Amino acid sequence: MKFKYFTLFIFSIFAYQVAFSGTERGREIYSQICVTCHGPNLDGGIGPNLIDSYWKNGDSQDAVYRSIAKGITGTEMIAYELVYPEKDLRSVTEFILDKQEGNRDTLRSSYSRDYFQGKRLHPDLFDSIESISQKKLPENFYYVERMFDGVLRGQSILHIKSPGKYRFNISGKGRTSIWVNGKEMHYSNDSKPKDTHISKEFELPPGTHDLEILHEEPTSHSMRFYARLQKLNGEHWMLTGKSLEGSVPKVVRSSEKAKVIRKWISGLPPRTLLLLLPNQVMLAYDSSTGKIVKGWESAFLNQTPSLDSRSQKQSEVKGKELPDIAKTILKGEHFNLLHYETIGDTVTIASLVDGKPKNFSISPEGKNSYKLTF
Repeated sequence: MKFKYFTLFIFSIFAYQVAFSGTERGREIYSQICVTCHGPNLDGGIGPNLIDSYWKNGDSQDAVYRSIAKGITGTEMIAYELVYPEKDLRSVTEFILDKQEGNRDTLRSSYSRDYFQGKRLHPDLFDSIESISQKKLPENFYYVERMFDGVLRGQSILHIKSPGKYRFNISGKGRTSIWVNGKEMHYSNDSKPKDTHISKEFELPPGTHDLEILHEEPTSHSMRFYARLQKLNGEHWMLTGKSLEGSVPKVVRSSEKAKVIRKWISGLPPRTLLLLLPNQVMLAYDSSTGKIVKGWESAFLNQTPSLDSRSQKQSEVKGKELPDIAKTILKGEHFNLLHYETIGDTVTIASLVDGKPKNFSISPEGKNSYKLTF
């Protein structure tokens, strides 16, 4: 018996080391190739955000791997199976999935009301009847079309990075049952006494968990059901919302703090960082050459209007172009952007130039200029 437990212990350590090794290899490749389009924090730029709630091409393990290996037609995302072996691409996939938090791999199914009348909502009940429709949602929260007349079943994978105690916060009309890893953690029905409701606090370790939401409400202009997962004394994740597709344009203006924006702008190199300073000066810094290539005063950015096409449509810089603004900041042959950060009104950029680390900072000066500090 002792030998059995010892064997399991050794196997667990080996499995952890293999997973850790794969994630670290993925981090290494990401910092070499992916960072230029998706940002050092995976929060997007020329390419889309890899940690938000919207995944046009799917967020399952197979979908993420397929996007990396096969590329995305019509975008700058090439087929990296032509560059790296499968093992490395799996490592990048592991690294990206390791950074996820909240709902992912979201399946929405709808059912006719008739079968559920007078019956307590339960997953087994849904397994015994065919759905009217099923859809993998690119957003990672649940929504339905206007005047939805039916019963909703939502199934997804819940990614948790830090252990803790959690609970669901629910509001709206109708009845709702929520299950985590096969156990019911919430039940409410506004037509039944509250002493029949269930609202549990439960522990979640780091990793992935099965999440299932069962919900029915009276037909109305739009869904009135709102749900979020709340970490006690911590952050929360929305589980319901509105479709992000076709979102209205977003305008980014200057504020008291400097901003760094990574967007595809016509006429600018693809690795450009847009530095928006508090004095409304915007500078276009090409991280692949170490040069400021353009600048504007009284500037703001009109971002890509549709999240559905956010890696394909171009955003626009608005403002008066500054003359004689082009400037070489770093000299060299080979450039590798390491990271950037904003502190107050200042942007600091760290790069490798011909293998040597080079840092500089840019801050506002006067009404239409900037100050450079090494």
